[in-house]
Amino acid sequence: MGKLFVTLLLTLLLANSLALLGIVGYGLSTGRFDAEMRAQYLATWRCEKLVPPPPAEEVVEEKETPQQASARIAAAEVQREILTREIQRDMELVRYMQQTVEKARLKLDKDIKRLQTDKLAFDTQMSQYNDKVQNEGFQKSLQAYANMKPRSAKTDFMQMSEEEAVRYLSHMKLDVATEILDQFRTPEELDKRLKLMRLLEKHKVISLNQKQDAERKTKSQL
Repeated sequence: MGKLFVTLLLTLLLANSLALLGIVGYGLSTGRFDAEMRAQYLATWRCEKLVPPPPAEEVVEEKETPQQASARIAAAEVQREILTREIQRDMELVRYMQQTVEKARLKLDKDIKRLQTDKLAFDTQMSQYNDKVQNEGFQKSLQAYANMKPRSAKTDFMQMSEEEAVRYLSHMKLDVATEILDQFRTPEELDKRLKLMRLLEKHKVISLNQKQDAERKTKSQL
């Protein structure tokens, strides 16, 4: 009988232990068996009195006093004033930079206009100088052709363009130009002579009719 009682007691203890282990394992696996619960179970198992944890201290926010509110507002006003001054300073800097750029642009425009005026004056001087040089060269060549034998002058005029030859002929005395034109006798020379005379008539230097009349008069006298 005693042996049966011991067996039953051991069986109950084993069953309680398995049940307890199952509860502990389930709590650990699900995260529900925290440190506080483990402490309660251990205390219950050991037949100890579990002391409840001290209650959490409740944090009470202190109300802002009028002095603190005034200080906070004053600090915010100071910060706003600092930001306002910084913005004004940046605006002044931008305005100064804009004025500097505008002055530089106006100066550049003025310099460009001055350079354009100087270039125009230089081009005019160069043009006058070139005209003077060309005129001096032309006058020398004109004098040379006027003093040259008419046949030699005719040879040079045959190699010139009609416009260039007419320029020399139109600045010569009429009798000198006529003597040179009279040297044009071959068909090619006569064709060039006719073109020259037409240009001379166009420039109102001579008249073809007058020239032809003079030639007929000369032939009749011969």
